Amino acid sequence: MWPFKKTQLAGPDEFPAVIDALGEKLRTNGFDAEADRLGQILEGLWTTSNELYGELGTALKKIDKQRRGLPVDLAAEVRRLIKSIDRICRWR
Repeated sequence: MWPFKKTQLAGPDEFPAVIDALGEKLRTNGFDAEADRLGQILEGLWTTSNELYGELGTALKKIDKQRRGLPVDLAAEVRRLIKSIDRICRWR
């Protein structure tokens, strides 16, 4: 699942599913703490969507930098989401 539909961003109801799917893949590969952190971020209360995206971006960047043992496809998905969040936040 990819959070973009051609040039249109996924809606607020769809984006959490993308993060949940990534969390499940992380958990399946033994990265439970990282999956838990993404879940905590989604369950949080945020004043603005920029806060949510900022927290998700920070968590994903931490996963990308600190977890070099990620499978190649999972690492690529993390990087795609980082780029997507960066683009979303630039537009706001």
